[in-house]
Amino acid sequence: LRSGDFFDVETYPSITFKSTNVEPTGDNTANITGDLTIRAVTKSVTLEVEFLGAGDSPFGDVRAGFEARGSINREEFGLTWNQALESGGVLVGKEVKISLDVQGVKVTEEATA
Repeated sequence: LRSGDFFDVETYPSITFKSTNVEPTGDNTANITGDLTIRAVTKSVTLEVEFLGAGDSPFGDVRAGFEARGSINREEFGLTWNQALESGGVLVGKEVKISLDVQGVKVTEEATA
């Protein structure tokens, strides 16, 4: 197995998620659905998101914190490498759990003349 066989970083340097829908589920929670792209394969994925709060930072800006959770089947994105085990079964499962801790910084758009 060569390193590029599993995940070719030169060909696929990033994983992207672009939200398409936000559905509030509580005061500080929502299901955010979006297009997740891995290895040039795009699938719709829903993440359970919790807003943790916002406030002024020591850097003079406003920041907000979020946690997001979800899971995907890695094989749907072309990540199919695996290794059979002597004891039976395989080394890598199909399910990948996604766990994100995100901090957003409020940006003010400048008016164009």
